Parts: sequence; C-alpha cells; structure tokens
Amino acid sequence: MLAAQRRDLLLDRLRRDGRLVAKDLAAELGVSEDSVRRDLRELAAAGLCQRVYGGALPVSPAVADYAGRERVEPDSKRRVAAAAARLVEPGSTAIIDGGTTALEVVRALPLDLTATVVTHSPTVAAALVEHRDVEVFLLGGRLF
Repeated sequence: MLAAQRRDLLLDRLRRDGRLVAKDLAAELGVSEDSVRRDLRELAAAGLCQRVYGGALPVSPAVADYAGRERVEPDSKRRVAAAAARLVEPGSTAIIDGGTTALEVVRALPLDLTATVVTHSPTVAAALVEHRDVEVFLLGGRLF
C-alpha cells in the first residue's frame, strides 16, 4: 500500500471510529509503528487530525475560526462564565485570557463591578467598555 493510500485509509478510519491507535493500525496494515506515526504527524500538520499519545483524534472544534468557536457549546460556556464571574470580587484584579469563554465571563460580570482587568484580548477589552468602574489594561497600553 502506498503512503498516500495509507493516509486516506487513516482519515476514513478516523471519521468512522473517532480515534486512531497507532499500534493497532501498524499491526493491521503490516507496517511499522514509526510509519503510522509519521503519517499521523503529516495529517496533523495538514490540520486533518489532532495527534495524541499513541494515535490521533479528530480535529478539535477549538481549531475553528472565532465565529465557529462561538457556536461550540454556548450553554456550557455561559455556565462556566457565570461561575468564574462570581469569583471576581469588587476591588480585585482579574487577568482574563482571550477566547469565546473568556468573553462570556466578561458578559457575566455585573455592570456596576469595581475592579481591574488585565487582558491581551482586544475583544475582551472592548466588551468591558460598558463596565464604567472596571479599569482595563490591554497589552500595549491602557484602554481609555
């Protein structure tokens, strides 16, 4: 079997089974585990799978663009955000990462909160504009 055919087979199996185990595939295909691992590395580099110890998984939805990630598990993100927002006490300083879940955290913060937020995300910083008593520091300078 040619390497290209083997990679096509691996992708078909990944779609069908939802995971690939390098050791099992090597035995089934009669090739070395190194060959399978090399194929999986190439598929991962092309964005077609996610390499994990011992094999591969389908590409994570988190690899999607920002708009696509906003649609992944929105209810779960809101629940996590509500719990995280309760941890931000008045007068405290919070460092908030970027991403869709972090944006939900900002949306869950009370508008009358007095706090300081440090972030690298312009999206998170812009979402805090309505929070008049939150001082926002953005990588590169202070947001006024």
